[in-house]
Amino acid sequence: MRIEEILDCEELSSLQRKILWIARFSWAFVAMEIIIISFTLSLFTKIFNLKGFEIGLLASASLIGNIIGAVIFGGIGDKVGRRPLFQITLLWYSIFTALTSLSNTFYELVILRILAGIGLGGMLVIDPALLSEFLPPKKRGRLMVSLDLFWPIGSFIALLLAYLFLESFNGNWRGLFLAAAFPAFMVALFRLIVPETPFFLAKIGKIEVAASILTKLTGRNIEANSITFAVEEEGSYSELFTFYKRRVIAMLAAWMSLNYTYYGLFLWLPTALNILALYGNNIWFFLVLAFLFQIPGYLSAMFLVEKWGRKSTLTVYLLMSGITGITMGLTTNNVLLFTMSMLLVSFFNLGAWGSVYPFTSELFPTKLRGKSFGLAEGTGKVIAVLGPLIFGALYEITGVVTIPLMVTMTIAIVGSIIILIFAPETKKLVFD
Repeated sequence: MRIEEILDCEELSSLQRKILWIARFSWAFVAMEIIIISFTLSLFTKIFNLKGFEIGLLASASLIGNIIGAVIFGGIGDKVGRRPLFQITLLWYSIFTALTSLSNTFYELVILRILAGIGLGGMLVIDPALLSEFLPPKKRGRLMVSLDLFWPIGSFIALLLAYLFLESFNGNWRGLFLAAAFPAFMVALFRLIVPETPFFLAKIGKIEVAASILTKLTGRNIEANSITFAVEEEGSYSELFTFYKRRVIAMLAAWMSLNYTYYGLFLWLPTALNILALYGNNIWFFLVLAFLFQIPGYLSAMFLVEKWGRKSTLTVYLLMSGITGITMGLTTNNVLLFTMSMLLVSFFNLGAWGSVYPFTSELFPTKLRGKSFGLAEGTGKVIAVLGPLIFGALYEITGVVTIPLMVTMTIAIVGSIIILIFAPETKKLVFD
């Protein structure tokens, strides 16, 4: 039997549920770490007397680390396996996040944010690749989206911690970063129980070990001689572009447009709301609403990736995030319409994020899965770095928030069109 067929059970086993929950909580801390800097930018601007470029550099520092981590760990993961890197990456991030609290200069702060970002970049590649190889194929799409449901939860935790330490504790940013590191460190310890994936073990010829893991995953006695799996040579990036060119184009369009729009908009959102002065002293309340609207976006995507398919859900949600984002840019003089547009952008943009992981994980065979995620994350994070910088540059040139908002969210529409043209539907594709 193929590993896909062995894993195709109606109910998740105890081990599968544990792995899923560990991955979910880890994902929440990735979001918390990336978003938390947006709440500290104005404070650091005052402390270190920062100029425009320096503010943008600080906002993008962890994203720069993401690029490095995604490319490095994605390639290594296809060689040494998912498990070792699954254990290392979160621990790496939590250590350097804690060390961020010891920064005394602007450049120390930037360097430590980059180093923490390297661990995050590894997690963004390894975690979905590992999780997808433990899940039943019929439930994989919905459960992969459930992983991303914890992204807005992490963002919400970041907002609460920022409010607690920056508002209630008089700008205690050092305590903020220590608080962000501690729970991540605890989850890193729980990641030690996760085994290597049976797909990777079979790929490198360790069929007996793969059978043992499959026995634990399914609760059935799986014999090694019952597993059929072709042991293949290691995949390469050139193979991606030679045999899967159209899929690579669609994958890169999805990741580039999502990264540019998400980080360009949401890392600037607290600052933009301050500039617009639409909400007076109630900015924190409306930020809470924006992050809460991400949750139903994910929940709806969790249902629709199985109902509509991965490609269809991703395309529609990305398109709608662009349309509502442009509407947001056009209604900065109307509080009601602006607020409705902001909430819908949160809904559709984060729902699109929930669709892109099952979409990407099913585009390529096992030997190329780590590299494809590494390429997607690395390329996406290059664009993510540009999002906040270009937003800031356009605001500085034009003096209004309308144009940066519209330019940023137009990219989502372009991405959705490319996906529609080049991507296959991955819902019924079989892993190998």
